[in-house]
Amino acid sequence: MQKEFISIAAHELKTPIQAILGMSGLLKYYPEKTDQVISRNAIRLQRLSAHILDATRIESQTLKLDKERFDIRNLISTIIEDYKERIKDTTNNRVELIYNDNFNISHAIIVEADKERINQVISNLLSNSIQFTNHGHISLEMATSDQNNEVIVTVRDTGKGINPEIKPRLFSKFVTRSLQGTGLGLFISKNIIESHGGKI
Repeated sequence: MQKEFISIAAHELKTPIQAILGMSGLLKYYPEKTDQVISRNAIRLQRLSAHILDATRIESQTLKLDKERFDIRNLISTIIEDYKERIKDTTNNRVELIYNDNFNISHAIIVEADKERINQVISNLLSNSIQFTNHGHISLEMATSDQNNEVIVTVRDTGKGINPEIKPRLFSKFVTRSLQGTGLGLFISKNIIESHGGKI
Protein backbone atom coordinates (compact mmCIF):
# COMPACT_ATOMS: atom_id res chain seq x y z
CA MET A 1 0.00 0.00 0.00
CA GLN A 2 2.83 2.35 0.84
CA LYS A 3 4.54 1.68 -2.51
CA GLU A 4 1.25 2.32 -4.26
CA PHE A 5 0.86 5.57 -2.32
CA ILE A 6 4.36 6.75 -3.32
CA SER A 7 3.48 6.03 -6.95
CA ILE A 8 0.16 7.92 -6.65
CA ALA A 9 1.79 10.84 -4.80
CA ALA A 10 4.57 11.09 -7.41
CA HIS A 11 1.94 11.22 -10.16
CA GLU A 12 -0.15 13.74 -8.23
CA LEU A 13 2.90 15.97 -7.76
CA LYS A 14 4.07 15.65 -11.34
CA THR A 15 0.83 16.81 -12.99
CA PRO A 16 0.48 20.25 -11.30
CA ILE A 17 4.23 20.88 -11.37
CA GLN A 18 4.32 20.33 -15.16
CA ALA A 19 1.31 22.62 -15.60
CA ILE A 20 2.87 25.37 -13.46
CA LEU A 21 6.22 25.16 -15.26
CA GLY A 22 4.57 25.12 -18.69
CA MET A 23 2.19 27.98 -17.98
CA SER A 24 4.75 30.19 -16.21
CA GLY A 25 6.72 30.26 -19.47
CA LEU A 26 3.61 31.57 -21.28
CA LEU A 27 2.68 34.06 -18.55
CA LYS A 28 4.00 37.14 -20.36
CA TYR A 29 2.06 36.27 -23.53
CA TYR A 30 -1.29 35.12 -22.05
CA PRO A 31 -1.51 36.49 -18.47
CA GLU A 32 -5.30 36.16 -18.18
CA LYS A 33 -5.31 32.45 -19.17
CA THR A 34 -2.17 31.28 -17.41
CA ASP A 35 -2.95 32.93 -14.05
CA GLN A 36 -5.92 30.64 -13.45
CA VAL A 37 -4.05 27.46 -14.45
CA ILE A 38 -1.07 28.29 -12.23
CA SER A 39 -3.32 29.18 -9.29
CA ARG A 40 -5.44 26.02 -9.63
CA ASN A 41 -2.38 23.75 -9.80
CA ALA A 42 -0.64 25.53 -6.93
CA ILE A 43 -3.76 24.83 -4.81
CA ARG A 44 -3.56 21.14 -5.80
CA LEU A 45 0.07 21.02 -4.65
CA GLN A 46 -0.81 22.78 -1.41
CA ARG A 47 -3.61 20.27 -0.72
CA LEU A 48 -1.36 17.30 -1.48
CA SER A 49 1.45 18.51 0.79
CA ALA A 50 -1.07 19.26 3.57
CA HIS A 51 -2.50 15.71 3.29
CA ILE A 52 0.96 14.14 3.50
CA LEU A 53 1.88 16.32 6.53
CA ASP A 54 -1.43 15.53 8.26
CA ALA A 55 -1.01 11.79 7.69
CA THR A 56 2.51 11.99 9.16
CA ARG A 57 1.21 13.89 12.22
CA ILE A 58 -1.55 11.32 12.74
CA GLU A 59 0.94 8.44 12.51
CA SER A 60 3.27 10.10 15.03
CA GLN A 61 0.30 11.16 17.22
CA THR A 62 1.27 14.83 16.99
CA LEU A 63 -1.91 16.13 15.32
CA LYS A 64 -2.91 19.10 17.46
CA LEU A 65 -6.33 20.72 17.64
CA ASP A 66 -6.68 24.46 18.04
CA LYS A 67 -10.12 24.56 19.67
CA GLU A 68 -12.29 27.65 19.88
CA ARG A 69 -15.97 28.44 20.29
CA PHE A 70 -17.70 29.31 17.01
CA ASP A 71 -21.04 29.19 15.25
CA ILE A 72 -21.06 26.05 13.10
CA ARG A 73 -24.06 27.34 11.13
CA ASN A 74 -21.96 30.28 9.91
CA LEU A 75 -19.06 28.00 9.02
CA ILE A 76 -21.26 25.63 6.99
CA SER A 77 -23.03 28.52 5.21
CA THR A 78 -19.62 29.86 4.12
CA ILE A 79 -18.49 26.42 2.89
CA ILE A 80 -21.74 25.98 0.96
CA GLU A 81 -21.33 29.36 -0.81
CA ASP A 82 -17.77 28.44 -1.85
CA TYR A 83 -18.81 25.03 -3.13
CA LYS A 84 -21.82 26.29 -5.08
CA GLU A 85 -19.42 28.18 -7.34
CA ARG A 86 -17.06 25.23 -7.55
CA ILE A 87 -19.87 22.83 -8.50
CA LYS A 88 -21.02 25.19 -11.26
CA ASP A 89 -17.50 25.25 -12.73
CA THR A 90 -16.84 21.52 -12.30
CA THR A 91 -20.15 19.99 -13.41
CA ASN A 92 -21.52 22.59 -15.86
CA ASN A 93 -24.71 22.92 -13.78
CA ARG A 94 -25.49 19.18 -14.05
CA VAL A 95 -25.26 18.90 -10.26
CA GLU A 96 -27.13 21.00 -7.71
CA LEU A 97 -25.90 21.62 -4.17
CA ILE A 98 -28.75 21.62 -1.64
CA TYR A 99 -28.29 22.84 1.93
CA ASN A 100 -30.91 21.82 4.49
CA ASP A 101 -30.54 23.71 7.74
CA ASN A 102 -33.20 21.94 9.83
CA PHE A 103 -33.68 24.79 12.28
CA ASN A 104 -36.57 27.22 12.56
CA ILE A 105 -34.46 29.39 14.82
CA SER A 106 -32.19 32.29 14.07
CA HIS A 107 -29.70 31.93 16.90
CA ALA A 108 -26.19 30.54 16.57
CA ILE A 109 -25.24 26.93 17.24
CA ILE A 110 -22.00 27.21 19.17
CA VAL A 111 -19.51 24.35 19.20
CA GLU A 112 -16.06 24.08 20.73
CA ALA A 113 -13.79 22.62 18.07
CA ASP A 114 -10.90 23.30 15.72
CA LYS A 115 -12.65 25.48 13.13
CA GLU A 116 -10.11 24.92 10.35
CA ARG A 117 -10.12 21.16 10.86
CA ILE A 118 -13.94 20.94 10.83
CA ASN A 119 -13.88 23.02 7.64
CA GLN A 120 -11.34 20.55 6.22
CA VAL A 121 -13.55 17.52 6.95
CA ILE A 122 -16.75 19.00 5.50
CA SER A 123 -14.85 20.28 2.45
CA ASN A 124 -13.32 16.84 1.91
CA LEU A 125 -16.74 15.16 1.98
CA LEU A 126 -18.16 17.69 -0.49
CA SER A 127 -15.09 17.34 -2.75
CA ASN A 128 -15.55 13.56 -2.82
CA SER A 129 -19.21 13.99 -3.71
CA ILE A 130 -18.36 16.36 -6.57
CA GLN A 131 -15.75 13.95 -7.90
CA PHE A 132 -18.15 10.99 -8.06
CA THR A 133 -21.43 12.73 -8.99
CA ASN A 134 -21.98 13.47 -12.69
CA HIS A 135 -25.60 14.64 -12.44
CA GLY A 136 -28.37 15.06 -9.88
CA HIS A 137 -27.65 16.66 -6.54
CA ILE A 138 -25.41 16.79 -3.50
CA SER A 139 -27.11 17.64 -0.23
CA LEU A 140 -25.72 18.74 3.10
CA GLU A 141 -27.95 18.58 6.16
CA MET A 142 -27.26 19.71 9.69
CA ALA A 143 -29.19 18.70 12.79
CA THR A 144 -28.61 18.64 16.54
CA SER A 145 -29.17 15.97 19.14
CA ASP A 146 -29.96 17.54 22.51
CA GLN A 147 -29.89 14.11 24.10
CA ASN A 148 -26.22 13.56 23.16
CA ASN A 149 -25.28 17.24 22.91
CA GLU A 150 -24.17 16.67 19.31
CA VAL A 151 -24.24 18.40 15.95
CA ILE A 152 -24.86 15.94 13.11
CA VAL A 153 -23.72 16.84 9.59
CA THR A 154 -24.81 14.58 6.72
CA VAL A 155 -23.54 14.71 3.13
CA ARG A 156 -25.47 12.70 0.52
CA ASP A 157 -25.20 12.58 -3.26
CA THR A 158 -26.72 10.90 -6.32
CA GLY A 159 -23.31 9.70 -7.52
CA LYS A 160 -22.20 6.19 -8.32
CA GLY A 161 -21.63 5.25 -4.69
CA ILE A 162 -18.69 3.67 -2.89
CA ASN A 163 -16.94 0.80 -4.65
CA PRO A 164 -17.81 -2.40 -2.70
CA GLU A 165 -14.15 -3.51 -2.90
CA ILE A 166 -12.91 -0.56 -0.86
CA LYS A 167 -15.88 -0.13 1.49
CA PRO A 168 -14.39 -2.24 4.33
CA ARG A 169 -11.14 -0.20 4.17
CA LEU A 170 -12.75 3.16 3.41
CA PHE A 171 -11.16 5.11 6.26
CA SER A 172 -7.72 3.51 5.95
CA LYS A 173 -4.69 5.19 4.41
CA PHE A 174 -4.10 5.17 0.65
CA VAL A 175 -7.56 3.81 -0.22
CA THR A 176 -8.86 5.31 -3.46
CA ARG A 177 -10.56 4.36 -6.70
CA SER A 178 -10.15 7.83 -8.11
CA LEU A 179 -7.90 8.96 -10.93
CA GLN A 180 -7.04 11.94 -8.73
CA GLY A 181 -6.17 12.01 -5.06
CA THR A 182 -3.94 10.11 -2.67
CA GLY A 183 -6.53 8.17 -0.69
CA LEU A 184 -5.71 10.12 2.47
CA GLY A 185 -8.73 12.43 2.71
CA LEU A 186 -11.12 10.11 4.58
CA PHE A 187 -8.31 8.70 6.75
CA ILE A 188 -7.44 12.25 7.87
CA SER A 189 -11.12 13.22 8.26
CA LYS A 190 -11.81 10.22 10.51
CA ASN A 191 -8.86 11.06 12.74
CA ILE A 192 -9.88 14.72 13.00
CA ILE A 193 -13.46 13.83 13.99
CA GLU A 194 -12.36 11.15 16.47
CA SER A 195 -9.84 13.58 17.99
CA HIS A 196 -12.86 15.77 18.78
CA GLY A 197 -14.62 12.82 20.45
CA GLY A 198 -17.01 12.43 17.52
CA LYS A 199 -17.61 9.73 14.92
CA ILE A 200 -17.81 9.56 11.14
